[in-house]
Amino acid sequence: MIALTIGVAVAVLLIVLLILRRKGADNHEHGPIALDFAANLALAVYLLVLAYAAVLCRDAITAASTDATAEAETLTELYWTVAPIPGSGEIRNQIKTYTSQSITLDWPLMPEDKLSPVPDTTLEGLRASLLRLSPKQEDMRDLHKDALSLASQVSHARTIRAEDAGTHLESIFVVAMLLSGMFVIALPWFNGAKPSGASVVGDVVRMTVVLFGIVFIQMISHPYSGASAVEPTAFESAQQQYNRIDAQFPVVTTANN
Repeated sequence: MIALTIGVAVAVLLIVLLILRRKGADNHEHGPIALDFAANLALAVYLLVLAYAAVLCRDAITAASTDATAEAETLTELYWTVAPIPGSGEIRNQIKTYTSQSITLDWPLMPEDKLSPVPDTTLEGLRASLLRLSPKQEDMRDLHKDALSLASQVSHARTIRAEDAGTHLESIFVVAMLLSGMFVIALPWFNGAKPSGASVVGDVVRMTVVLFGIVFIQMISHPYSGASAVEPTAFESAQQQYNRIDAQFPVVTTANN
């Protein structure tokens, strides 16, 4: 897609240059016209890159939010699955602990492209506890198998969340925005005309558009930081759901599973 965009931009540029060449304007007229047109073309390229970068950032944020929600839903389903199994009190506590640690330990670190190792340890302990659990009834054994599968899905979802936390907009877009933005701002200054009120207003507008676009992209370039950062809302909802599940399936300590 990037190569296609660059190819289209180059093709448009060549066509424009060919049209300007065939117009055959005198040199003293061609200079300002060419500069104005080049500035407008640079602005078009800048806006194209800005729009494409914004779409990529928005897609990354949406994907990260969807993945985090899926992980929280899997945790809730895991809690529902183990709740009826006798002797699952420790596992339920580990699910709660992992969820809480994801919120309090992972989320503050994800803007730095990493996750805390503490929830990893908790998740490993959770899976080990599930393996040690050995229910006697047939229906409980079926739930146990489902719980093992769900725990594996949680582990996979955590891996995906770590990948999402390391997602950034490719630097080529920032470079393209900076270069085209510099041309947008600077090219009109080379036409040799004296500054006027209208030209100053135009300069201010161009600089505002360029700076706003760059700042805006920087603010949404990471799924877990900036203005549109993914929040742990789904995990907080899961915590509330645990309490409702506990009300239906109170923890009962048994000496024998």
